[in-house]
Amino acid sequence: MQTKNILLVEGASDQKFFNQLLADLPSQVEIEPKIPRDVDAQIYRNGLQPLYKQLKLQVDLLIRGQISTLGVIVDADHSTQELNGFNNRRDQLASLLSDKGFIITDIPLQKGNGEIFSHPSGAKIGIWIMPNHFSDGMIEDLFISTTKPSQNDLLNHAKTTIGNLGELKTFADHHDSKAHLSTWLAWQKEPGISPSYAYHQGLFEKDHPNFIALITWLQKVFNPTP
Repeated sequence: MQTKNILLVEGASDQKFFNQLLADLPSQVEIEPKIPRDVDAQIYRNGLQPLYKQLKLQVDLLIRGQISTLGVIVDADHSTQELNGFNNRRDQLASLLSDKGFIITDIPLQKGNGEIFSHPSGAKIGIWIMPNHFSDGMIEDLFISTTKPSQNDLLNHAKTTIGNLGELKTFADHHDSKAHLSTWLAWQKEPGISPSYAYHQGLFEKDHPNFIALITWLQKVFNPTP
């Protein structure tokens, strides 16, 4: 049976973005889950629920050698929410993988390094928790941190607008970065473009250290040095 490389992400927008980042890697990588209902007919939204269900299935295939390499990218979200935040998210993943026999290293974590865990079978899995495998937050925080300086005025105006909503604000504070990014994208020459298209259009600094760190981790996971 032909083996394959798989990267698990939370949603369709993430899939489009990582398709671009992975395009230059020598190895082909499939990005999953395709849609939530592929995982469970009772799941109708993207996010952690379908990803974790898919992860449990794919880890078993990985250990049996039916998958070459597996990578997982999730948002840390914020520790103000129960069971969220970087430390809780890492503990969730580490517990799941430890139950499957993976060796969970307890080394000091460094911002932007990501992690790769091994299994006695020889299988390995990489995990990256957005935005930088160190801090609370989500992929939107990565995008906001890497916008080009020419976009600063518009980006700051979007942040100010979000902050001035007052009683008109209907979303929770921990979603501020989502609203911040979406507002900035809504004010582009083509209103409402996706982060993936913004990356393609050069609105982000592709050589920003935060992107380089993520790409370096992807290369270590899917194209390790012999």
